[in-house]
Amino acid sequence: MASRSLSIPDSRGHGSTLRVTRHPEQNKVVLSHWRDGVCVASTPIDLTDVSALIGVLADALSDAIDMTSPVSGAPSRGIQLLTELRAWLKPRLAQVVELRTAKGVADRTHTG
Repeated sequence: MASRSLSIPDSRGHGSTLRVTRHPEQNKVVLSHWRDGVCVASTPIDLTDVSALIGVLADALSDAIDMTSPVSGAPSRGIQLLTELRAWLKPRLAQVVELRTAKGVADRTHTG
């Protein structure tokens, strides 16, 4: 069984961590900030918004790979893996997203 949470230490130290916790019963993921074992902030995220978060993280990885890849020659294995990961994720992520209609917009569209 997969773990429900992941703790990532703050790269600056100081005893802080970011915790990512799955809550499948609520269809949410919670990002929480911990300092010295005490939760100081949390942000629940709907599963429909997780694909956008993954996109930002994938772009950050891409930026890091681009900065460390050789200037000439064949693409590095890291770039190849990232390209394959993006190609695999994008169609699947698009399936998760729900479009929400703003209140009142649907009413104006149908009456107009």
